[in-house]
Amino acid sequence: MASQSVGKLETDVHIKATAEQFHDVFCSRTHHIAHVCPEKIQGVDIHEGEWGSQGSIIYCNYVHDGKKCVAKELLEFVDKDNKKATFKVND
Repeated sequence: MASQSVGKLETDVHIKATAEQFHDVFCSRTHHIAHVCPEKIQGVDIHEGEWGSQGSIIYCNYVHDGKKCVAKELLEFVDKDNKKATFKVND
């Protein structure tokens, strides 16, 4: 039987980008994340909806501990004015 983890993850990350640039990449141009860290993210594809729109379903192909993995992400909420987004991730 597979185990399941449920929780909320919040973190602070120091990056060399403005809040606008960071929000734009993670919400509207998510497919560019593979260009930012190709050693971890192999590709990001949209399966439903449009980039940056609530309800969009995105698949992220990544490597964790040397193992190829896929995460299914639902973009639940986007607030472009306040640079906020909520993703629900299943892997």
